[in-house]
Amino acid sequence: MLWTRFLGLGAIAVVAYALAPQGLPRNAIYAIVLSATVGAFVLRYVREPGPDKRTWKYMAVGVGSWGIGDALIALMELDGGRVPTFSAADVFYLLGYGVIAVGFARAADGNGLVFGIEEVLECLVVAVAVGLVTWVFVVSDGSIRSLSSALAQWPATAYLTVDAFLLTLVGSLYLVTRSITVPLLAAVTGVVLLVLADLASYAPTTNSEIYRSTAPNVMWLAAYVCFGVVALHDSVQTAPRADRSSPLKFGRARFLGLSIAIAVTPLVMTVQLARGIPVGQWGWVIVASSMLVIVIVGWRVARFVRTLRRQAEILEDVARTDAVTGLASRRLLRERLDTMLATRGDADVFTLVVDIDRFAQINETFGYSVGDSVLREIGHRLVASVRSEDLVGRLGGDQFVVAMRRRPAKIDILDTAAQLQFAVSRKMFVHDINVALDATVGIAAIEESTVSASRTKGEPVTVIDGEAMLQQAHVALTAAKAGHTRVGRYEPEMDRDRHDQMRLLGELDTAIRGHQLRVFFQPCLDLESGSVDRVEALLRWQHPREGLIGPSIFLPDAERTGMLPAITALVLDEALAQCSELRRRGINLSVSVNLSVRNLLDETLTEQVAAALAKYAVPAHALEFEVTETTAMTDPVRSVNALTSLRGLGVTIAIDDYGTGYSSLAYLQSLPVQTLKIDRSFVSKMNSDDTDASIVRSTIDLARSLGVRVMAEGVEDAGTLDALRVLGCDGAQGYFLGRPMAAEFLADAVAKLDMEMPTKLEWELARQHI
Repeated sequence: MLWTRFLGLGAIAVVAYALAPQGLPRNAIYAIVLSATVGAFVLRYVREPGPDKRTWKYMAVGVGSWGIGDALIALMELDGGRVPTFSAADVFYLLGYGVIAVGFARAADGNGLVFGIEEVLECLVVAVAVGLVTWVFVVSDGSIRSLSSALAQWPATAYLTVDAFLLTLVGSLYLVTRSITVPLLAAVTGVVLLVLADLASYAPTTNSEIYRSTAPNVMWLAAYVCFGVVALHDSVQTAPRADRSSPLKFGRARFLGLSIAIAVTPLVMTVQLARGIPVGQWGWVIVASSMLVIVIVGWRVARFVRTLRRQAEILEDVARTDAVTGLASRRLLRERLDTMLATRGDADVFTLVVDIDRFAQINETFGYSVGDSVLREIGHRLVASVRSEDLVGRLGGDQFVVAMRRRPAKIDILDTAAQLQFAVSRKMFVHDINVALDATVGIAAIEESTVSASRTKGEPVTVIDGEAMLQQAHVALTAAKAGHTRVGRYEPEMDRDRHDQMRLLGELDTAIRGHQLRVFFQPCLDLESGSVDRVEALLRWQHPREGLIGPSIFLPDAERTGMLPAITALVLDEALAQCSELRRRGINLSVSVNLSVRNLLDETLTEQVAAALAKYAVPAHALEFEVTETTAMTDPVRSVNALTSLRGLGVTIAIDDYGTGYSSLAYLQSLPVQTLKIDRSFVSKMNSDDTDASIVRSTIDLARSLGVRVMAEGVEDAGTLDALRVLGCDGAQGYFLGRPMAAEFLADAVAKLDMEMPTKLEWELARQHI
């Protein structure tokens, strides 16, 4: 490689220079090495394609300026001439130092400048400190009393100061790259040789001959060789820049170096006073260097404060902007809503929370990066669907928010919700697949008409802020999802219902331990025999203040909080206890118990059921478990396994609320089902709605083809019961036959139904007679 040959030849030249006699031989060797170094920088400048090209230009000019200074020195030394302490050569030396310092400071790579202005300022602080030390302890002999008398010695301090600046820059280069490379080692060696040569040349002497000493000249020459190696080394092998995650990062090495440099001034003052040197001889130097350090440090602090301010602005922008979509974040939404509400006057303010249905399938199928792209597209569509002064933001996940202010009667908010839903549902292709997305919208509104009506009635007007309005829109969204309506508008009753549910949930644990939960039983009629063949166990909460509470109020929250297993165990225990008691009295009935998703996912369910059957000596066929279609299909594999395991005990399985779920016939065939229970929503209207009548008829035909029993829920009158008999339904359940009742009334109710209800044959004969 070229740099290795240059290094070898340069080392030979340095040795030859040291051994050659004074005069022309040494000057020739010196000129050759210097010219080769300048040529190396010119060659690198010509070949350099990257942003660092200018650095090599600076280096070539700087070293060339040194060469001119060396030539002037050689001319002055001809015929035994003396070189003054400050001469024309020093002008070119100082110019070369300045150009080289600029070249170092402006070094660049593919990522831009290697050194920021902050690093350069820190290096200047260190350089000033070194200059002060060299002036006081190296250059000055203590006789300099004024600025005018120091002019003859100032170049020495300037040289050593710039040496310190270059050495600090090279050290900073290591902190930036965190890698030791050949160019770095060569640069460090070259600068260190310059420092040593200048120190050896400008030790405190009076009228000494500084340029005839061999050792400094050898070191200067060796420094040229090192700089030539830096220029000729292959640029591809240079070290990459280390990762600096933050412009505020300040390592311990930098902090220690700056601390020492700043502390130099008081340390020098202390040493000079301890040496007994009058302040008049050095005080002006301390003052000048202190002022310079203060200016540089102040500049550095100003840069630091500017960086802090810029970082604060960036963080503020990040806090107000959603990282994925670029829309407003929740914080900005809340602030803008607060402003809208505070300055609304007589205008109406609306907040709409748009929840994207089935978005989780996008992430699961295509990954999060594609999901983020879909979110950005939806954000663009929502922005395009509203006015420019309206605010569109993202709450997180798959929920967006639209906040708007309108003059009264200038907008139909339901139409706006429909427009937003249409924007989401428009055709969208993901990986050439047409993705069908829908949206559910929750609406919260502050309308002047409502506020004015409340004031007219003397009712208190509740003042809410942006956060409360977002919460109201979210409550409306939850209500819309629960009611399958796709658009929900906030009403105060929703909050009251939520508060009641939360309060009841907090009291539920006490209700379980205090035996406030009771099991009621509703009779189920077998239409063939005309007698009650089973009862369904239904849970009720006998609340000490609220009275009797149905399960739909508290069971969903109980399932989410993990209290459902204890409740299911209670219902199963009470149901089998009552079944056992009736069987001892000669009333052979079966009992049905409802199961939820959480029950089916409980791996200990089969063991619990087996233990309960054994405890009450109830035959397994007398116990039936009811599950809804939705429950069974939430996790089809585990649900089928759980129901198959229960069926293995001998219990029977019924599909409850059939027709309201979404299971396919394939899954229905895979379930170990013995009974289909038609949902009350179809049965109760079958005599007045042809569609419901068709659903009931087709379900009975389906059950017959599958070989399972079919039972109709919601039988509210004799006409419905007769219609079910005509269709060949196997069983019926409803208020017409009996409401849910406490266990103590069950035996009498069953006996009464058995006596009143005709068998299928009796009913057919009576019908023919009519």
